Amino acid sequence: LEKGKTERVREGWQDLKSMVGRVRKLVHNILFFAKERELRRERTDLLNFSEDVAATLAPKIKAKGIEYVCDFDASMREIEIDAGIVRLALINILENALDACADDESRKPHQIVFRVKQNKKQIIFEIKDNGIGMDRETRENLFTLFFSCKGDKGTGLGLFIANKVINQHGGKITVDSTPGKGSSFRITLPVT
Repeated sequence: LEKGKTERVREGWQDLKSMVGRVRKLVHNILFFAKERELRRERTDLLNFSEDVAATLAPKIKAKGIEYVCDFDASMREIEIDAGIVRLALINILENALDACADDESRKPHQIVFRVKQNKKQIIFEIKDNGIGMDRETRENLFTLFFSCKGDKGTGLGLFIANKVINQHGGKITVDSTPGKGSSFRITLPVT
């Protein structure tokens, strides 16, 4: 600041924001893991909720040059969920999609699709990427506590907690993935 190098300050600020975000996510994950908590269900507008989740990661995805497609059913109604922890679960999965695309060294254009729809009985969240994909062993251990294939970047808490949150809501996560082609996560939750 004293030298008037505003570009360096801007770069440093972006790094600081990124690190604070990582620390915040890690603290949330640790707290959720360490303490069993009751769900605090509340009426939630599903369209607004979906748009908020999507907007949270939009700047990070755009900064990596990844196409981000959001497809939300405009006729979605209110649902009863613990919005804070479902949001955390979805963000964990979206961040994994971002990492899968960012870690892919092929020169193909990368894309993340976040789709949300609702029928009479369930809400369906789909998160697809065309990143590095996963082998069978990784898919089988994906929701195991402390399992991570990200090296120093992963804690092994994110998907474990996401799965726990969705199960607490009476829902389910299914995963389809092929190495080199990407992954697809399908999260279903009951409407009530």
